[in-house]
Amino acid sequence: MTDPPDDLRWRCLRARPKGEHLAAQHLRAAGFEAFSPRIRHQKKTTRGRIWFVEAMFPGYLFCRYSVKESLRHVLSTAFVSSAMTFMHDAASVPDDLIHSLRAEFDEKETLTVETSVQTGDTVDIVEGPMRGQTAIVTSLLPGRDRVRILLEFIGGLQEIEVPLISLLTGRDPRHEALPRQA
Repeated sequence: MTDPPDDLRWRCLRARPKGEHLAAQHLRAAGFEAFSPRIRHQKKTTRGRIWFVEAMFPGYLFCRYSVKESLRHVLSTAFVSSAMTFMHDAASVPDDLIHSLRAEFDEKETLTVETSVQTGDTVDIVEGPMRGQTAIVTSLLPGRDRVRILLEFIGGLQEIEVPLISLLTGRDPRHEALPRQA
C-alpha cells in the first residue's frame, strides 16, 4: 500500500450556486472524501411554516485531496467552480475542525435546527387570525407549547396567548447551528 501524499488535506472548494451537496456527491463518486454540511430549518412563507434544507456555508464545501495529484480532477468535477486559495496556496482546513463539524451532523450531513423562542424575542405570527403581525414574546408558558406575546391590536398594546407553533423568530438558523465552544 502506498503512503498518502504529503499534502493530502481537507480543503475548501467553491461550488456552483445551490450545488454544494451535488458537488460533494460527485466528488465522493470520484473517490474523494467530501463534506457539505446542510441545515434543515423552518421559514415563514405565505402558507405558514415550511421546512427548508440549505447549505450551512452557502457556495462552499470541503474536500480532502492532494493539490499535487488531484487538483485538476477535483476542479473538473461537476458543480465545483474553483478551489479556494490564499497567497498561492490551496486553502487547507484543520482536520479537527472538520471532525468536530461532522460530529454535529447526521449521516446525510444535515442538522435540524429548532429555533427556540425566548422572552424578549421579536416574532412573526405565521398562523391563525393574527397572521402577518409582528409581536414581542413576554413569557413562555408551562408545557412549551404556548407563549404570551405583546402586539399592537385595536389601537393599543394587547397581551395574548398563542401556540408556539404559530410563531417564527428572525434568528439566523446558521448561527443557531454553529457548534458551541466550551
